[in-house]
Formats: sequence, structure tokens, C-alpha cells
Amino acid sequence: MKLKKVVTIFGAGSWGTAIAKNISENGYKVKLWAKEKEVVDSIKEFNENKLFLPGIELSSSISPTMSLDKALFDSDFLIFSIPTQFIRTSLLTMKDMIGRDSILINTSKGIEQSSMKPICSIFKEILPRASKRYVTISGPSFAYDVARKLPTSVTLASSNSLLLPVAMKIFENQNFKTYISKDVIGVELGGSLKNVIAIGAGILDGIKSSESTKAAFITRGLKEIRILSKFLGAKNTTFMGLSGIGDLMLTAYGEQSRNRSLGFNIGKGNKIKSVLSSTKTVAEGFYTSKAIYELTKKYKIQSPIIESIYRILYKNSNPKNIVKNLLKNDGIADI
Repeated sequence: MKLKKVVTIFGAGSWGTAIAKNISENGYKVKLWAKEKEVVDSIKEFNENKLFLPGIELSSSISPTMSLDKALFDSDFLIFSIPTQFIRTSLLTMKDMIGRDSILINTSKGIEQSSMKPICSIFKEILPRASKRYVTISGPSFAYDVARKLPTSVTLASSNSLLLPVAMKIFENQNFKTYISKDVIGVELGGSLKNVIAIGAGILDGIKSSESTKAAFITRGLKEIRILSKFLGAKNTTFMGLSGIGDLMLTAYGEQSRNRSLGFNIGKGNKIKSVLSSTKTVAEGFYTSKAIYELTKKYKIQSPIIESIYRILYKNSNPKNIVKNLLKNDGIADI
């Protein structure tokens, strides 16, 4: 089957827009669906997403729209860059328009709070045989870095190995390198759960904890992630790669990290509601933290770090308790 060089991206936040820019510069025509009229008008008039990615010039081959009509789905590749907590409702709205042969690519990171399910499970639940045409992308990648053509490497994962070289062609160029994996659940969990640990790392920065404490916290947090993910079917080795430790390091230390910033402001003493409402972008780790806390309870896993972050975010626990919980003996070996 000969593929068209047309891609549709659902979600025009900073990440969706950065991906649209990268793909358009690879010679593809990009249809970019946005829910905000301000975004559509800005791209049409200025070739710039002034709301979510200001200062970045976009290609004229990117066509923004708010209309969710059938023409939008006439693409071989449907890329989803929608916040995780809205993916289910979006797919339910779109499912009758999504063709059976379209390749579905997820770029979002998170776990659905209500069901405690990763994104791949939501797709499989709503779209029959979705796993046969489903790809997920994850790794250490800030939107501005990708938009500015700074060297970036990510992981593409699919249970259908035939899709991976096809998907690579869309994304890859001299500045954007892709590696492949068949561990879809592991890649998605790595990209989702690291956001929670990054919130904790930001809290430590906010309360002016030491770098030594932060390093120990991130390392033990990764251990908790790996143990939980094993129960969910992920491969342990996946967390040693780009979508695991690579993404965790970037999100826990990077100045552009929304999740680290959320934690930092909480550590500084700001109220969670005011921090969340002060930005138009979504810190997915806030919602994921509750889901993974519930999962650790379901599988009876001792996770003092995950629990401490959950209690700070949802139970008004003192942020300084995060250090005390780090020092608890969880009975987990240091391997």
C-alpha cells in the first residue's frame, strides 16, 4: 500500500505543535486539530502557536482546524497528542470516523485516573484491533528543544514490528533520532510514572533539600516504578533506556519540566490549586500520582516515595515529609 504524505495530529499544545513542526519539515502535510480558536487563528495568521509555543515559526504546510470532520481522518497516520485524562472521551467522539487502516500514534504520557489504565489500554478498549496498528512514542524530549531542532532521541514502541520502520520515517531526521521497542506497556509506563517522581524531585528543590538527597530520591523512586511496572507486564530492561531513566532524568532536573515546576512551587509553600490554575499546560504527574498510588495498594507494594507524593498532592501532607519517607526502610533491595 502506497502511503500518502499526509498526517493528522489531534492536540495543538506545545508538544503536539512541536511534533507538527518536526514532521512538516520532513516533507509531510500536517493537519493540526486544536480545540482553541486562539491557536487556530494564531497559526493561520502568524505561522506561530502564540498560546502554547510562542517564538517558534511554523511551516505553511501545517493546516490548523477546529472542525472534527471526516476530512481530518483522511490520513494514513493519526497522531494523538491529547492530555491523558481526555483521551477516552476524545476517542469515543472520533471512533466512528477513524478508518480501519489508519496507523494510530500516541504521543501523550500518563495513566487514566478513573480506570488506572495506561493509554494503550484505552485505545484497545475503544477501537477494535487497535493494538495491531498502534504505536507509542516516548523519551526525554522537551517541546521547545524539538521545535528548535536541538538533538533529541526517543523510543517508538509497537507490538506490530512492521509499523516501526514506517513510523520512524515520519519522525526521524538529522536532529530527531528514534529507537525501537516492542514493549509498549513499558515505554508508556516509563513516560507516565517518571512524571510523579519528577514532582517529588521538584518538591525537594522547593524545600531546598540537598543534591545528594535528590539523587537518592530519584533512584529509589525509579526502583518503585520498576517494581510496579513488572506487575503491569512491563519489561525491566525498558526502564534502563530512553523512555525510562532517560526521560526521568530530564523531567526531574530540567528547567522546562512542568512536573518538576509543579513540585517546586508546592515545596515553596504555594497551594496546589493555585499552582495548577496558574498555567494553561497540564502537569500529567498530578493525575497519574493518584492512579499509581491506587495501583500500589491493589498489588500490595510498599512504595513510600509514591505514597508520600500522593499524600502531599491529595491529602495536604507537609512537603517536608517527603524526606522522612525517603529514609523509611521499604524492604526493597538496591538493585
